[in-house]
Amino acid sequence: MAAAAVIPSGNVYVTNFAANTVSVIDTTLNTVVGAPIAVGAQPVGVAVAPNGNAYVCNRGSNNVTVIDTATNTVVGLPIPVGNQPNFVAIAPNGNAYVVNIGSNSVTVIDTTLNTVVGPPIPVGNQPWGIAVGANGNAYTANRAANSVSVIDTATNTVVGAPIPVGSGPIAVAVAVNGKVYVTDINSNNVSVIQFAPTLTSINPTQGPITGGTVVTITGTNLTGASVDIGGNPATGVSVNAAGTQITATTPPGAAGPATVTVTTPGGSASLVNGFTYVLPVHATSLTATPALAKLFPPHVYFPFLTATLTDEVTGLPVPGQTVIFKIGSSLLGVATTDAQGTARLNETLILTLILANGGYDVSFAGATTPSAVLSPSSAHGGIIEP
Repeated sequence: MAAAAVIPSGNVYVTNFAANTVSVIDTTLNTVVGAPIAVGAQPVGVAVAPNGNAYVCNRGSNNVTVIDTATNTVVGLPIPVGNQPNFVAIAPNGNAYVVNIGSNSVTVIDTTLNTVVGPPIPVGNQPWGIAVGANGNAYTANRAANSVSVIDTATNTVVGAPIPVGSGPIAVAVAVNGKVYVTDINSNNVSVIQFAPTLTSINPTQGPITGGTVVTITGTNLTGASVDIGGNPATGVSVNAAGTQITATTPPGAAGPATVTVTTPGGSASLVNGFTYVLPVHATSLTATPALAKLFPPHVYFPFLTATLTDEVTGLPVPGQTVIFKIGSSLLGVATTDAQGTARLNETLILTLILANGGYDVSFAGATTPSAVLSPSSAHGGIIEP
């Protein structure tokens, strides 16, 4: 026996290398179903396509036999491939990918038509095993080259340079999280390949400068990730089993756009200015003191009109902000709040006008500070009667 594959019904198809046959096992009863199915010489690898057909690599006859698993009969003539076809894997697009040890190539078979697609794809020396990941990439274990080749099954082209692994790689498997596991027969170990992460999106894309926003980052090859936002580490980082989604909590950050960087054992990737820190909005209030309408006895407010600006969220006075003093549409003056949040305007020369209009108005147009966006506010100052 050389290899086995399971079909959706649960039956197992086992290649018999020396007998040039395939045996079928009923996994419910653990018994052989019918007589062995005759295939080509020295069958090794077998895989089942979405249409239910099993594809058997016949190393000794340089072809692939197709078995209809519904009837356990051979379909048509064997399909010629490269020299010494060894193992086969089915891609998400349904095509079968056959590694040819003797010709250092991969043959692609259209499983709908059972015909070869395009020329063989050159890979490393003595490709032995093959597997296809959920992302559509095929990986060949190149036994004599101590490497793994990557094929994009969407274009049937080799991606990048071969990846060095241990000595004598013969089998390969792709985990749910996208990691590639390679058995190295000569060095008695397993090589693990993790590719650099890719990032697609982050949601939500903004949150307060205080941090604490739970975000979801999507991409690929995210297993083992850490996350930085604006150069600061995120907390509560977790990655789903497929390695395609991260959940994390944003750290505090400065107002404005921040780059999101994900780092894994395979490398790092960034969403430049992918997250924006926004300032919280704080309501404000203005309190205006009444104008003095009598000179004797002297009044505590004389000779200034005063307006005090307060942050309603923190309860603290707001210094350094501009307050406008008006009567109707007429500007009386402009003043800046001090450390106590108070703006002052001398009323000596404008008292008559204030009295004639029954008081005055103050307004704050709103502003942005390093810690908050301050909302506008206004107030009316009355008159102290004689």
